[in-house]
Amino acid sequence: MRHRNSCAEECRVRSRLALSGASGVANLQHGLCLVLALCLALLTNSTAEAGGRLSEEKSPYLQQHADDAIDWHPWTRDALELAKRENKLIFLSIGYSTCHWCHVMTRTTFSDSRVVSVLNDNFISILVDREERPDLDRHFSDVMMAMLGRSGWPANFLMTPDLVPLFAAAYMGSEPAYGEPGLLHVARIMATEWRDKRDKVSLDAERIAAELRDRLAPVAPGAARRSDDPRSSAISAWTGHFDLRYGGFGTGQKFPLPNVLGFLLHQAVKRGDRDLLDMVFLSLDHMAAGGIRDQLGGAFHRYSVDRAWRVPHFEMMLDENAAMAVLYVEAFQASGNPRYAVVARGILDDLLARFRMPDGGFASALDADSEGIEGFYYTWTIDEIRSVLGSEASVPFVSAYLDTEGDGLQGRGVLRLKADPRHLLVVRSEFAESLQRLLEARSSRPAPLRDEKVLTSANALAVSAFAKAGQVLKDRHYLEVAQTEMKSLLETAGEDLWLSHSRIGEWTGEEVFLDDYAFAIQALLDLYETDFDRSHLDVAAKLMETTIDRFYVGSGLPFRFTPKDMPSDIPPRPHLEEQGLPSGNAAALTALLRLHLFGASAELERLASGILNNIGRYLDRSAMWSTGLLRALDFRPTEAYEVVIVGRAGAEDTQSLLDVVREDLLHGVALAVIGPDAPRKNDEWPLLVRRPMMDDRATAYVCRQRLCDLPVNTATALSSQLAKVVRQDSAAATLEVKRLNVIEIQ
Repeated sequence: MRHRNSCAEECRVRSRLALSGASGVANLQHGLCLVLALCLALLTNSTAEAGGRLSEEKSPYLQQHADDAIDWHPWTRDALELAKRENKLIFLSIGYSTCHWCHVMTRTTFSDSRVVSVLNDNFISILVDREERPDLDRHFSDVMMAMLGRSGWPANFLMTPDLVPLFAAAYMGSEPAYGEPGLLHVARIMATEWRDKRDKVSLDAERIAAELRDRLAPVAPGAARRSDDPRSSAISAWTGHFDLRYGGFGTGQKFPLPNVLGFLLHQAVKRGDRDLLDMVFLSLDHMAAGGIRDQLGGAFHRYSVDRAWRVPHFEMMLDENAAMAVLYVEAFQASGNPRYAVVARGILDDLLARFRMPDGGFASALDADSEGIEGFYYTWTIDEIRSVLGSEASVPFVSAYLDTEGDGLQGRGVLRLKADPRHLLVVRSEFAESLQRLLEARSSRPAPLRDEKVLTSANALAVSAFAKAGQVLKDRHYLEVAQTEMKSLLETAGEDLWLSHSRIGEWTGEEVFLDDYAFAIQALLDLYETDFDRSHLDVAAKLMETTIDRFYVGSGLPFRFTPKDMPSDIPPRPHLEEQGLPSGNAAALTALLRLHLFGASAELERLASGILNNIGRYLDRSAMWSTGLLRALDFRPTEAYEVVIVGRAGAEDTQSLLDVVREDLLHGVALAVIGPDAPRKNDEWPLLVRRPMMDDRATAYVCRQRLCDLPVNTATALSSQLAKVVRQDSAAATLEVKRLNVIEIQ
């Protein structure tokens, strides 16, 4: 007992030293690891039957754990009050239904009777679906980052009843392994400390709480102190991490980061920066040819475990694929290169084939596992390919596509283009029949689990993707998908447009978050600029009123992530930094400015300008991590343009001018098409008032702050005027890129 207490005391000492040192909370983990290697405090092994509290939950992730022996609670006020009433520590685990390492931890750690016993006897165990409760997920991800310098899922925490984290870890085995502590050991020691040394643990908890408050506190609002454009500093920061060989950033595992690459693409075109364009295109080419993209289906897996994009972590997410589709559509605009259009179509067609729900909406994700093996559905052996293609045809295909050298494939191979990525279309065409036959054969395999939650935020991103593809690729079917799914999203909102975050079947959740409203407004604006149905603008404006009412706290501060009327057990905060996608604040600010360009109340522009001014100090420090916010700057009145085409709907001359606008990648543009019989006055949308046509032909107006160039009615004249929207040098650079890429393809 004396030895055990001395180990516990060492744990507390290391915690205090860590908190007072330069690395702060992060060192707490290392101290615990050493302590746990020395100390094994044994507690009673009595077991408790699980309460089955998850059986009525709608979340697929919580349903996966409904029969666990661990006495799980969902995150509720009752569960938190129970921890306080019984004065027990909380074990919190955050994951999601398609998370591979969550499955592994379920099969191993959570099925270990010793772990079950310790947790049931000494803790209130709470399970959270990160997709259902992104507010909790984001808060505790930030906590884990502060404590460990990294985050991930499953995310596991041991906390006081007051929600002060004492320990954090991602995947944990029962026993220590690979230099990481085991959950059994950590839980035993923490339970013993809480039982025998509660005053000292409480004192440490106060210090940890104070440190975390300091580390997680948002940057004080205020105008920027630096004079340089934060967009320039973000470009410099990201290019400093660029992998010149394979594209992307860094030299380890890689995420596609469509938010970052999209920002860099726009800036490269806007600035006429050919080197930056080459960096973006190199990344897109290697990703499209790599194992990170499903070469048979078309969608992207979540990330690559290696530098060269060869072997993916196989799960697929709706929101990330929607963003990737937009990125490749915009790359097609910027380059004219048909392979980017083909990749974009592949993503969208795969979403339609495997994510779309029969009752409306898209599912949130596909699992990485099938047959109990990560990636089994997507990987192949030579014999399996031979059985589908035959001995003769399989030889060149295997040589062109099959890679069996990746780590963790368990003797199987991933499909990727092994030739120069720029030859994607040529090789694809050569093996089109083989690829189709393999796709058909794969469809007979047990499919990965599909999480059938319809998330409003992710579905809104999908609507934007299909709308933009409908615009640029001139695909009527994609437009119809966008229209149908936008209608489906709004149907659940009712007449008062009261959105919810998630839907499963006929059940609709009660929570809602900023991202749901912000991305829905963005989708409506994108849809308007595709079919020019004014009702989309009207609904977007109403949703923005609700967004301001529910999420804006005033004083020029950013929008809260949770509604003001939503009770919260964690500190409500605005989120500005991105996690692979633009933040809700980025989308909301952009939407405010876009609505103003169409003529919505000037108060919207003043609100956006006030927030942008107040986050100037934040952007001084964190522009690199907020590329979505930086994209919003393009829509400020001093930089943005309005383009209005007056013409008859569906007429050839109207479409000719519209094609010119959509041919190039423009920035900060509000686009409207109005009929020659439009009203002379429009108080709601002044941009849509009637303008004259020249010579009874469709006519375009290019304006800034309602001051317009001379109207033009030919494609050539409009193209000349639009060149200044992205600056003359950048327009020339874009045209040069298009010429080079077309020559390359030929």
